[in-house]
Amino acid sequence: MIFLLACIAADPAPEAALQPLNDARLLRRLSLDLRGVTPSAEELAAVEADPAALDRYRDEFLDDPRLEERLVSYWAERYQTRIDEFQVRYYDYQLPADQECAFERAVGEEPLRLVAHISVNDRPWSEVATANYTMANPLLGALWPLDYPEGAEGWQEATYTDDRPAAGVLATNGLWMRYYTSQSNANRSRAAALANLLLCVDYLERPVTFSTTPSLADPDATATALKTDDACLACHASIEPLAASLFGYYPAIDYNRIEMAYYHAEREDLGAEVLGVPMAYFGQPLSSPADLGPHVAADPRFYTCAVKTMASLLWRREVSIDEYATIASLEQDFATSGWTARPLLRAITDTPQYRAGALSSSAAADVEARERTVRMLSVDQLGSAVEDLTGFRWTQNGCDQLANDDYGYRVLAGGVDGEQVTRAQQDPSLTWALVVKRLAQGGAITVVERELVNGGARRLFNPDVSLETLPSDPAFAAQLDTLYLRFYARRPTSAEVEADGALWTDAASGAAASVSAPAAAWSALIAVLLRDAEMVME
Repeated sequence: MIFLLACIAADPAPEAALQPLNDARLLRRLSLDLRGVTPSAEELAAVEADPAALDRYRDEFLDDPRLEERLVSYWAERYQTRIDEFQVRYYDYQLPADQECAFERAVGEEPLRLVAHISVNDRPWSEVATANYTMANPLLGALWPLDYPEGAEGWQEATYTDDRPAAGVLATNGLWMRYYTSQSNANRSRAAALANLLLCVDYLERPVTFSTTPSLADPDATATALKTDDACLACHASIEPLAASLFGYYPAIDYNRIEMAYYHAEREDLGAEVLGVPMAYFGQPLSSPADLGPHVAADPRFYTCAVKTMASLLWRREVSIDEYATIASLEQDFATSGWTARPLLRAITDTPQYRAGALSSSAAADVEARERTVRMLSVDQLGSAVEDLTGFRWTQNGCDQLANDDYGYRVLAGGVDGEQVTRAQQDPSLTWALVVKRLAQGGAITVVERELVNGGARRLFNPDVSLETLPSDPAFAAQLDTLYLRFYARRPTSAEVEADGALWTDAASGAAASVSAPAAAWSALIAVLLRDAEMVME
């Protein structure tokens, strides 16, 4: 600890190398991070007129209903439960094929929805590990032993009816269907997942030597080594007692919907027999699995992990060792608020790391490599922002193309699949560029067809713009002003207006005979603007 403090004291504060975003781009970042959409022209104008409005809008964004969806997406990166295939599939429940993606999404989001629900309802963070309820939608309510409210719609609080202990996310089917166990593994992998997700204790980071251990092909010798070999005991001395507390979720048969959907109270004491150790939480004995959640909630690492995780998700990078003082300060704010999430989010968005827009000219090379001042939009942000601007959501056969990989393009667009890809992409790639191109084209064609061709309600085009509007018309320049504000949080330069007018003209002249030339021109222009780096970065 003395060495760590000395390192922190000796190194310059990392925020000293950072220069803040301008107010308009910071408003855009806050809006995308907390609402999933770009700010309106009115919001940008208000901040331009009064910079003090920036924090007021930030606080409004924290109260926006869309924050809950953003938190689901953030915690999906951490919990990695939104996978494409569970051991139990949609057809095991006799669901039709068009319900496949809905089933996978619902199962994977159960624990994420619980964390987000606790956060936006200002409930204490301890409920993440102790809540006596979960979150369910009508699909899960029909499939699992849940008292989902009759006649309700969407995600609602629900309680399991199979006598499982109150343990927040640790009592959700969604978590344990993602972090499943085999007969021989006997919940050890689940204990490791629990420690990693809730305490930021990653057993995989610990050094392991196999030079003195027996061959893993010898099960008897391996079982003995787990209890006697120092190299094994370094991890298993704490993993095995923790795993022993999870046997109510232990399936007697793999790939069985009844086994995996129901809690088995009669198996709670099986852990001591299978693992040869009584249930315990890092050396503290547990009288029953019902003690597990309260022990997690009483562990200081649980709250430090929440702060570190949320800071990392909003900073869009790992927290470095010289930022521990910042994490400690954020944790103090978290404690002062009664361990509620919204004040923590507010404090994180106040940090220089969050508000950074550039590096100072004196920034060291190693700082430049670590600090990311411009971030790629996540795949979820890309989807929600384009949908808000254009009304386009990329779906096929009931599947969101940006939310899965079996049928869609989530990983190709820089997302996390929870199994093979466990960290969001940080730099542009060819596949990312191709997905963004197609998304932009879909959004552009949709909004032009809806608003200009079919005369639908305006969400992007100004009221006085029509298919007869030409680049030489004042309405064209005014429309570009609106587009740049909505997409980039700035106004176009005269050179950009001229270049965009030329692009519109070229696209109109090259349009196929079967297509309206102005519609093709507007579609091409908007698609290009949506693909621009200023749009897909924050």
